[in-house]
Amino acid sequence: MLLTKFYSFFCTLAMAQGMSFPKKFCDVRADDLSKQCYLKETLAAMTHSPNQLAVDKATNTLYFSFDFGQGEYLPAVLNIDTKKVTVLKGVKDAFAVAHDPETKDMFFGGSHGIYRYNPKQKHLQHLTMQNLDIWWLFVKKRIYFIKFPSLNAYYYDNRTVKHVTQLRGKMVHQFVFDYDDNVFFINTTGLYGIQRDSDQPILLRDYPRFLGMAMDNKGQIYACSDDAIFVVSKMVQKVKRVVNIQGVLGLTFDKNNNMIYSNSHEIVRLVQVSNDNYYDALNTLSI
Repeated sequence: MLLTKFYSFFCTLAMAQGMSFPKKFCDVRADDLSKQCYLKETLAAMTHSPNQLAVDKATNTLYFSFDFGQGEYLPAVLNIDTKKVTVLKGVKDAFAVAHDPETKDMFFGGSHGIYRYNPKQKHLQHLTMQNLDIWWLFVKKRIYFIKFPSLNAYYYDNRTVKHVTQLRGKMVHQFVFDYDDNVFFINTTGLYGIQRDSDQPILLRDYPRFLGMAMDNKGQIYACSDDAIFVVSKMVQKVKRVVNIQGVLGLTFDKNNNMIYSNSHEIVRLVQVSNDNYYDALNTLSI
């Protein structure tokens, strides 16, 4: 109500001074010189925490895991266009979610190992890997994963589990490979990058505590904390804050490269819009 009254007052003042003014408020402003405007669109409201996210870009379908209660995580499917949510049956306790951009398969991992799901054929397969509790999944030609509780990184090759050479002996919470096969990872001590053909991690940022990672459709690496989302500059590997948002848990991108994030109770898409048509309420006091 207060925001509405303030906007009405500003519009009246603007008209009296012969000023033009936008029609709507900007929900989120980028934390850089461009001050790009984003609108927040709630895709789903969840009773329990939605966590890891992945999008099938061909169908613009979001897959995510959420806390079903009593320590069990289930995978769910969200049609981004219709916002319809369904729970995927047949997968037991799947915390991790990943998408294979080549085969279009989805992968789910948890205390019962790894499942492969083909959305087109609606075929679910439990991969034959014994005694695996999966914390994180990433697919790029191979199935990469982090085992729990050791938090060490491995990959699956020809029915054999092998260490990720660059990450061997390192505690890893999440990791991704960029298009140049450089690896980026987070743990309790910060955000790191390891160049291709090297095993020496470079500390990119040790604050704040990073909770999630994702790569956008252009190969840019993003990381989220509990109060902001950051991007890693590829040229100098500098970490830059993109937007200030509270409570971010997971991160991904839709087919149009719009940012999608989750918090403890909802999944939200940030849609980029023109600065010319939207009004930044936070900066009006300086007028």
